[in-house]
Amino acid sequence: MSNYSSFEAMIDNGDGTTTMLASVTVKVYDVTHSAPLTDTATDAAGVVPGASVAIAVGTLLRFSFSRADGICGYAEVLTT
Repeated sequence: MSNYSSFEAMIDNGDGTTTMLASVTVKVYDVTHSAPLTDTATDAAGVVPGASVAIAVGTLLRFSFSRADGICGYAEVLTT
């Protein structure tokens, strides 16, 4: 078992501001073992909640999203 911490999901508006991504589905992928994991979602404030996952400590996870307007992005974290 390992964990990842919560983090904010936002987009860069290109003008020095950002927009939080509220209630967006976030895909979770285990980069270390080339395996998809269960999707999660941002909350109403645009935060991906931290969680425990049944994988080894030090596993690299990629969190990605894609919106209907074509904006997409990702973040990568190591589990602890």
